[in-house]
Amino acid sequence: MSMGGADVATPLGSQAAMGANPAGLSLLTAPEADAGFIGASAYGHFDSKTGQGGTLSTAMDMAPEGAVAVPLHSTPFTIGFGVVPQTGLSAHWNYRDPPGGLGGATSYGYQRDNSEIEEIRFALGLSATLTSRLSIGGSFGLAYNENLLQTPYIFQSQRVLRGFKTLLDLSTSGWGPDGTAGVLYTPIDTVSLGLSYQSRTLIKTYGDASGNAAAQLNALGPAFDGVRRDFHYSAQVDNVFPQIVSGGVAWKFHPGWEASAQVDWTGWSNAFDTLPVKLTHGNNAQVNGLAGSNALQDNIPLRWKDRFTYRLGVEDAITPSFSLRCGYSYSKSPVPGAIPENSLYAGAGYRWRWLEVDLAYEWDIPITRRVGTSELLDGEYSDSTVRAGIQWLGLTTSIRF
Repeated sequence: MSMGGADVATPLGSQAAMGANPAGLSLLTAPEADAGFIGASAYGHFDSKTGQGGTLSTAMDMAPEGAVAVPLHSTPFTIGFGVVPQTGLSAHWNYRDPPGGLGGATSYGYQRDNSEIEEIRFALGLSATLTSRLSIGGSFGLAYNENLLQTPYIFQSQRVLRGFKTLLDLSTSGWGPDGTAGVLYTPIDTVSLGLSYQSRTLIKTYGDASGNAAAQLNALGPAFDGVRRDFHYSAQVDNVFPQIVSGGVAWKFHPGWEASAQVDWTGWSNAFDTLPVKLTHGNNAQVNGLAGSNALQDNIPLRWKDRFTYRLGVEDAITPSFSLRCGYSYSKSPVPGAIPENSLYAGAGYRWRWLEVDLAYEWDIPITRRVGTSELLDGEYSDSTVRAGIQWLGLTTSIRF
């Protein structure tokens, strides 16, 4: 992480190998166990077209990570198991809901808007040393996904409720299979080349959705006074996480110094294009009668675009026990929103006998974006401005046996 994420050609350790390139398991000469965490804290500001603003909560979201790897002596194989955070997209806004919905006048007042899409991968990996300079590897995993949406929600595509605005509290979770493959080649002692592929992952998640449409029904007038305000559904959200291809090079250009460069391609367009939300077993008979069914489906437009990410990193082994690292990465935002594009990294590692501790910091430099015409129905987010940045912190402890 602290070298700009340029790890595919230098996946040192069980955690890096299971996360960046499974062929790196072959670099281990003894059993190793890694454990740690990664945390993120976002900050920012939102201004709507009405002049009402909101702020991002700076609370840190954290996820565990860890890996174990064991070389199978007298064979060319090394096996590994890893717990790897894959995707973490979350935002916790405090803001006043701008008027919108049917009739354009519905507001739910001051809100704490929460949205999260989290993915963590549990994987079993295997590498094989083909020659003294070439190794290959792969892993099979199960990815666990959680989704949370607590917000004033406007139906986007449902035939009857399109444009209807309601408070919504949706939570789902589920599992899906995926896989990775990698190659590691060292043409000369000072240069290594790495290539990895991560598959596209489909995860069907299930849970509940509840809410209250009081403000919208009140805004529609006395004709809706007798309509029940609250509702509950069983919910299904189908998430597709993108395939990723990474290639990189690492060069030990001076004793104690190493530089890495890497390019990632992420296929967002075939993953985050449309988010289908399926609601079934609705308990509000009046809403069921209006919609003609106790089931609803709404499709949220995302329209993310494929992107390349460019990474650079440098490590200086100041002593045999202590190293400093720094890095940089750039990726054009896949969506017309305030997702930071430039990131700076710093970190340090200390080794004492069989124990190593690594600390990493990442700063996603804040970016300001103005949204002209939003693709979301009703235009609440059109003519708005968003500024956001993210800080990341990672800590890993490694034990070599």
